Amino acid sequence: MTIRTVAFVPAAPLLVTPVAGGSAPEDAELRNAALTAVGRATDGVDKVVVVAGIEPAGTWQADVTWDFTGFGVPRVPADRRSRLPWPLGIGAWLLDEAGWDGPRRYLGVGTESAAPGPVAADAETALVVVGDGSARGAERAPGYLDERAEGFDRAVAEMLADGDIKGLGDLDATLASELMCCGLAPWHSVAGALAGATVVAAELLADTAPYGVSYFVALWSVA
Repeated sequence: MTIRTVAFVPAAPLLVTPVAGGSAPEDAELRNAALTAVGRATDGVDKVVVVAGIEPAGTWQADVTWDFTGFGVPRVPADRRSRLPWPLGIGAWLLDEAGWDGPRRYLGVGTESAAPGPVAADAETALVVVGDGSARGAERAPGYLDERAEGFDRAVAEMLADGDIKGLGDLDATLASELMCCGLAPWHSVAGALAGATVVAAELLADTAPYGVSYFVALWSVA
């Protein structure tokens, strides 16, 4: 597999317009950034692999799809294909919204990170990596306020902006767990997949924490 681009997007159901409901306009900037990253990452590639933190880990092929019935939003019209776990479903929804109709597969990685598995040797591949930073950045956050969250999230934002593969791979798993960071496993996975590669261009498109959970959108070009 030749990884050419990586789009980092949040594991935030609010990205999905019907799930966001009345808050959709407030979340539009983050949603548009994620769609921009996915659209640019998939331009000119042969295949896409969506990576997200899932327990238990697993792999799904293209014959599955997103569905957010668990968030009170049934898919309309109904789709008979099997449902993805929701973090991977967010990646699937973004791909559909961005207009990607090429080959794709989905990789759920657990705490024992695994790099995206092999595809055809000549496949120019984009990764769509779904994950958040800390969930303890404010008193109203899911994990309440932890003073360490600010520094952790600032470091992640800098790594994404700088294309720092090693930095993502070296993130402290214990600290990330304590800060309820769901992005650690997919970020570690991608760092493993890119070992020996070089990020030739990196752009941080969004860095926000409106609900005490840190959401990042970034785009890497890889050589």
